[in-house]
Amino acid sequence: MSTIAIVHPMSLLGKELRETLERLPAVGRDVRLLSNREDEIGTLTEVAGAAAMVTRYEPEKLQGVAIAFLGGTMEDNRPILAGLPPETTAVLLSFDATAADGQAVVAGVNDEAAAGHRVLLSPHPGVVLLAHLLDALRELKVEEAVATLIQPASMRDDAGLEELFEQTRQIVAMTRRSPTPVFGAQLAFNLLPVPLPADPLTGQLQAVLPGIPLALQILQGGIFHSVSASLYVRCAGSPTLQAIRKALADHPHLEAADRPKHLGPIDAAASDKVIYGNVRKDEAGGGFWLWAVMDNLTRGGALNALEIARI
Repeated sequence: MSTIAIVHPMSLLGKELRETLERLPAVGRDVRLLSNREDEIGTLTEVAGAAAMVTRYEPEKLQGVAIAFLGGTMEDNRPILAGLPPETTAVLLSFDATAADGQAVVAGVNDEAAAGHRVLLSPHPGVVLLAHLLDALRELKVEEAVATLIQPASMRDDAGLEELFEQTRQIVAMTRRSPTPVFGAQLAFNLLPVPLPADPLTGQLQAVLPGIPLALQILQGGIFHSVSASLYVRCAGSPTLQAIRKALADHPHLEAADRPKHLGPIDAAASDKVIYGNVRKDEAGGGFWLWAVMDNLTRGGALNALEIARI
């Protein structure tokens, strides 16, 4: 049974990885929890139902490790990648990673791209969502795609959740507002532009689905979990609405919403699918509008990373 490591395991994504390992025992059961962050080192937690402690990262602690999952930021991870042993494959889950940092792979879309690469990138959750939608439509020859992503506060980890919760509490209670170091402004009951440029995400998508043009806008939503996307696609040959619906229904990682007219981010919580709502034809542009949601920690995070590890 292979040895794996989770680096920076106390983040929301690290916790999801640890919990998901219990459902995917084939990945490995000998798990090392490592960190180069002082606030994590020495933390007592659990993995696969057993007690475990986060120990200080040192290069020799990755020796004999088959797969290392790296959360945290790229600033934290670059020194670790520089000392990666030759026998270790790294899977990056950094929200600020780019396609230049590793081979972007979305499980079920471009699995074959993982072969021969020592550093794999589990892309931004919004890229995972869009990749599954666009992969379903690939045979219909997508000529244009325009998307708006709304990402949740949990993309900024516990600090983002705590700031959004505190803002909400202060507004409802009509108490004095505290500083907003994470989002820089009121996010509760609001939408904000995202300081992260869209170019790295479009670069990740191009690495996963080469040749599909995408114009992308990213917004920060005042929601706790799950990423949402409004997607416009125009395909060659003017397919029918029925053809679009059939293509989506046939994709293994997509699921039609039970109540498509009321589909929201909350409906994706803890799901391992991308859930899509109504598909509407745009008579003016000749394309189609789709609305979809996905849990950023499960299908958009831990599940994608772990399925990459099993390739």
